[in-house]
Amino acid sequence: MSWNQKIGKKLNKELILQQVLLKSHISRNEIIENTNLKKATVANLVKELIEEQFIVEAGKEESTGGRRSSLLKLNERAGYALGIDIGVNYLRGIVTNLDGEIVFDIQQEITDNAFENYFKKIIQMIQLLTEEVPKSPYHIIGLGVAVPGTIAMDGTIIHAPNLRWQNIDLVQQLKSYVDYPLYISNEANAGAFAEFSFIHNMQHQNMLFVSIGYGIGVGIIINGELYHGELGFSGENGHMIIQMDGKTCKCGRIGCWEAYASEYAFIQEAEKALNVTDMSIEKILPLYANDHNLQKVFTDIGHYIAIGLMNLIYTFNPSKIVIGNRITLLQNYIKKEIFHKFNSQSSSSYIMDQTEIEFSTLQDKAIVVGAALIAINQFLQPSKLGS
Repeated sequence: MSWNQKIGKKLNKELILQQVLLKSHISRNEIIENTNLKKATVANLVKELIEEQFIVEAGKEESTGGRRSSLLKLNERAGYALGIDIGVNYLRGIVTNLDGEIVFDIQQEITDNAFENYFKKIIQMIQLLTEEVPKSPYHIIGLGVAVPGTIAMDGTIIHAPNLRWQNIDLVQQLKSYVDYPLYISNEANAGAFAEFSFIHNMQHQNMLFVSIGYGIGVGIIINGELYHGELGFSGENGHMIIQMDGKTCKCGRIGCWEAYASEYAFIQEAEKALNVTDMSIEKILPLYANDHNLQKVFTDIGHYIAIGLMNLIYTFNPSKIVIGNRITLLQNYIKKEIFHKFNSQSSSSYIMDQTEIEFSTLQDKAIVVGAALIAINQFLQPSKLGS
């Protein structure tokens, strides 16, 4: 077989696999209709994909009077991905099958985010996750790690200000501990990838995932593709200025959106209202009903989130914005204020009125699921399939 024939075969294999992924249960005849591939080509490549355990037979289609065709679906148990979400004060890890379904989930609090100490925790979590991976033909197909910071195209952590990490080649350091592919991504990009692919928001070719945790980042989907920018630094919208002569942000600038609308900003204001320290979202929520000062803090953060979202709409004109990360724990308390702010502006703005806004249905799992899905997506590329 010539080189061109091998490349053509791999591309056809991917085309067939993508059809299976898009519809879940699909017949060979439907694949032929959708791809214009020859019947013999589809039959041979489907047979190979079944032998390689990428896809499996999944029953018969409903009868229309003739012979019922066999249906095909992804073999979600062919391999498993690991996903890790590196938070400022937590570390979360999951094991997922090839459908992105979580089969194991663990989270631990982090009190010291100095890189040397954090790295030890990451290695321990990888070892724990590995022990929980079920037996499968391809075992662990990859590890995706999401980091709240600026990530270069080669995966180097250029700057993670809230972690105080700078110029760290995490991939190289992890290679001593794992023998499968590694993918380092910005946390908002991971969340955007999860919302676009796993939640099937593909009808929204231009959408944003706004990750609001200790800091704020934005994952940007443009024309159905993750937008990284010239050097991979896009989406740092947490540091756009929303208040001149305002609060000092952790980045050193004045009046950043992150200084007003992040989890960190919320906790700071809540502690002032309650006159206490060492609080968290989980500790604050039960106190909401009986404290008017605290209720105003919730209203204010909804107000500031809305201001930033309006700026994003005018900049990107997305069809949808998904709000995710730990701020989803507050959604029942703040979404009324967010939409109130939008409604007060929408009469003069056709653009804002046309943008769908919702909180992530994955809630605080969007980022870690996205990290795992990035590894899965790479595994199911033509270069990974059999020749």
